[in-house]
Amino acid sequence: MDVRTRSLSLAVALACTSCGGGDDAPTAPDADDGGFDRRAMLQHLGDHFFVPTHAAFATQAAALRDATGAYCTALASGDAATERDAARAAWRAAMDGWERADEVLVGPAALDMKALRDRIYAWPLAATCGVDREVPVAFADPGAYDVTAELANVRSLAAIEYLLFNEATAHTCAATPTGWDELGADLPRARCALAALLAADVAVAGDLVADAWPAYVSELTEAGTSASSIVSLREAVNRVSDALFYVDKMVKDMKLGEAAGITINACGTVEEPCEREVEHRWADHATAALRVNLRAFRDVFTGTIGAGADVVDGPSFEDHLRALGATDLADRMVASIDAAIALADGLPDSFLGVLGADRDAVVALHAAVKALTDDLKSQFLTVLGLEIPDDVAADND
Repeated sequence: MDVRTRSLSLAVALACTSCGGGDDAPTAPDADDGGFDRRAMLQHLGDHFFVPTHAAFATQAAALRDATGAYCTALASGDAATERDAARAAWRAAMDGWERADEVLVGPAALDMKALRDRIYAWPLAATCGVDREVPVAFADPGAYDVTAELANVRSLAAIEYLLFNEATAHTCAATPTGWDELGADLPRARCALAALLAADVAVAGDLVADAWPAYVSELTEAGTSASSIVSLREAVNRVSDALFYVDKMVKDMKLGEAAGITINACGTVEEPCEREVEHRWADHATAALRVNLRAFRDVFTGTIGAGADVVDGPSFEDHLRALGATDLADRMVASIDAAIALADGLPDSFLGVLGADRDAVVALHAAVKALTDDLKSQFLTVLGLEIPDDVAADND
């Protein structure tokens, strides 16, 4: 890691100490913990979910950067099918790694209005026309192209997906971008050149977040003491519980509801699919993303993380519910997430395919996730004495 990256990483880590309001911020009344050790829960989740997840993504992002660079080099010398497939596989691996982090987004990547999150993965902000406009600009003078000066909607893993998987030669703009027609046969090289620049930026951002997480674990576990700027242990737990609501707003409402025409979408369709709303539609990778999201929720909710001989179990939200006597609720929520995971596993790998041929399967998965989020938005918060995120509080679903 170079000096600039280390300096930026340190800045992000220090920024973590400014969130939470400082010593003078009012502390909301805490709830009865039922004898449950919430600090131990935060330590367990930090050590076994958050830190490893972000470290793994940093490695995956670096692999994507290298694979994309190799693809561009191969394109310059002729046939590059093998390198293209390797770059696409690296994108899928990096995307899966980030989907795991995004499902429970808290800490460094969530700071400053999710600035680092959007730098890594800006969906649903991605704008394909904007990316098309950048292709000839970056290709004309890649050395002068400043990725950091661009808006999030033309950066991140979302733009890289479009550049690596879209094989159409047409742009998606109402008017032809400046320099587009001049690209001609160089279009694949130009797209790869921009993808390589973006992948390098994502790798830097991945390092920033991964390097900042160990310090943020201390912020969470020391909450309510002079060693942390988070004013109470309840606030620290609430930050993690807020992040769990990704499964409601993003998975249920957007990835499933809008794509399947269950809820209002960009197509204006009801009871009909809306392909424009499908996540990862260029790579047709939405099914995999759903599976990763749901398993990440389960890991954090149950505290049982990993698989097989590598599984680690520790204190969790589920255990906290049981400590407070809400055994039925804990059982129901575990059953709901397991049911949703089973339905997601049963979907074909092609989400676009199942959406067109068997929309009912997507509707069934939406209903299963809704059963989980109905409890998440109500009894879960009530029993644990936590607050609902602002963007969810106004949702009457």
